[in-house]
Amino acid sequence: MSRNRFYESENIPSELLDTSLWPKVLVDQLDESSKTVFLTRKQAVELYLKNEKTLNEIRDITGITRANVRKYTKRCLETDKNNEIWGFRALIPFKKTRSHQRKNFKSESFAGVFQQLLDTYPSIDDIIHDYCKKNNRINNKVLHKKFLDACRSVGLTIKDYPFNTESNGLRTLQKYTKTIKNRNFKKQQVYSQHSIISRPFQRVQFDGHRIDSVIAITFKTPEGDEIVEVLNRIWLLVVIDVATRAILGYHLCLNKEYSANDVLHCIKNSIVPHEPKTLSIPGLKLSSSGNFPSENIKSTQWGLWDEFHYDNAKANLSNIVRDRLTQVIGCSINAGPVRTPERRGIIERFFRTLEENGYHKLSTTTGRHPKDPIRRAPEQKAIKYRVSAAHLEEITEVLIANYNGTPNEGVNNLTPLEAIEQRLARGMYIRQIPEEKRSEVIFFYMKAERTIQGNKENGQRPHINYEGVKYYNEILSRSFELIGTKLTILVNTEDLRIAKAFLPDGSEFGMLTAFGKWGITPHDLKTRKTINKLRKRKMIHLLQEDDPIDVLTKHLEKEARKNKNSRNTLATLNRYIETHQSTDDVLIEPIEKADFEQKKNNNTLPYNKNKPSDVTSRRLTKTIMY
Repeated sequence: MSRNRFYESENIPSELLDTSLWPKVLVDQLDESSKTVFLTRKQAVELYLKNEKTLNEIRDITGITRANVRKYTKRCLETDKNNEIWGFRALIPFKKTRSHQRKNFKSESFAGVFQQLLDTYPSIDDIIHDYCKKNNRINNKVLHKKFLDACRSVGLTIKDYPFNTESNGLRTLQKYTKTIKNRNFKKQQVYSQHSIISRPFQRVQFDGHRIDSVIAITFKTPEGDEIVEVLNRIWLLVVIDVATRAILGYHLCLNKEYSANDVLHCIKNSIVPHEPKTLSIPGLKLSSSGNFPSENIKSTQWGLWDEFHYDNAKANLSNIVRDRLTQVIGCSINAGPVRTPERRGIIERFFRTLEENGYHKLSTTTGRHPKDPIRRAPEQKAIKYRVSAAHLEEITEVLIANYNGTPNEGVNNLTPLEAIEQRLARGMYIRQIPEEKRSEVIFFYMKAERTIQGNKENGQRPHINYEGVKYYNEILSRSFELIGTKLTILVNTEDLRIAKAFLPDGSEFGMLTAFGKWGITPHDLKTRKTINKLRKRKMIHLLQEDDPIDVLTKHLEKEARKNKNSRNTLATLNRYIETHQSTDDVLIEPIEKADFEQKKNNNTLPYNKNKPSDVTSRRLTKTIMY
């Protein structure tokens, strides 16, 4: 029996020492001399791993020296670029198992010098990898410039590699980037092969698609003339269930680019039970099997998914979107690599189906590209027929509902709705928001801290400022002792007329109402910011008695004659106003309908900031913290 082998002291897992599990070699492919060398090496390694003979005995049997036996065994136990053990493959004569490692630093040869450069300066390697991750298509000129700049930043001169070569290391850099891309592609392939999704709502995909159709807007100029002009193409945002291909919800964004708020609208529409739209276009109707899951299947109402896939658009990566996905829905989020739409192939295929079966059949379609033969003066036809955003929304409603009721090859030619019903009948489940918490679910709130301002000597009553507007209530207006106190406020970004305030000890202080017409006319955060920006640029002027929304509308109608972006903004504002026509219709999330006379505050005791334990006796109906 020989003394301990090297692999015993290196704690190599026993399964790696089992040669029966190693990759095999088809020896018939080798020539006679190579076959003889290979089989001799294989015999030596097997004898060494069995630990039944000494190295001297192995040398006598195979003719391989003690040092080479150890060398061949170590080579077999190494892993290849795919992280698999080399095994007997490493014993094939002239088989290259390692990349070239430069040992002679003074050699005039350039063999291995690129890898030596990356090993010496890891920051250069990081720059190359970061660029490859962020760019699906490699621009060799841009990357080469970044590479050379990085080399200069670490102190390399024209006497050093890569500056002392004819191409400044360009060819080697191109080969290296191809290796990185191939490695990343293989990882993605492995991921896709082993991700089998069968349970409804286990994973959903989200994406936005710019619709291939033109719509128009009708507005009046300051002179009273009615004008019809085309908008920038609008966005369709969709959430699709991967397992069943069902569209859970959608949202149409009328702006040139969609924002985080639009993403939240789409997420909300996918969770809250769908309300069917009234169709005004003659002859437009849903098919007998077309519908949305939340209308057809009760178990999908208020349903929550486990995993959310989306791309790296700025709106998707915003903090408020991430917060709602993790805190409200309780799902994991996966943005994936940049510019890899193939990871969301299901939703990309849906958009193509929607275009081919729907939007491309409209007379106002733009086609896939400017020279598409189906594109026939869409702007003129949109103006002629006055195709509005409301019309396109009705068409989209019907197209998506009918898609949910159409057999799909991806779910064995069942319709998406049938796939959900069958899988739920087999015992699969969908997480749902508990019924008692559904009225408290929040999608559009923001939390902020504001210090109470005021000056008793100058007669300035206590108030807080949020986005350029004062907020107050009856209690706050007479509580001069609270000046300088910080309040935490919950603001509904969909309706800024009121905000819910909390004292520093966490007790609820009440509803604060925006000053003047700001507290009467419904408006969202984006509208408030637009107005403030225009005021700062002195493009609009507001008096105390002016309704800021009316002023903005008139400004946009004036600009819409010559500016497409203004038309999209005006269309978005008009749609918002239509859905918030009633002054009392304050959105119930995250704060409920406000009593603008603050009747509930009449019995509230002022907060004493010198007593942290002082909690007011007044409590409103609900504090939404879900």
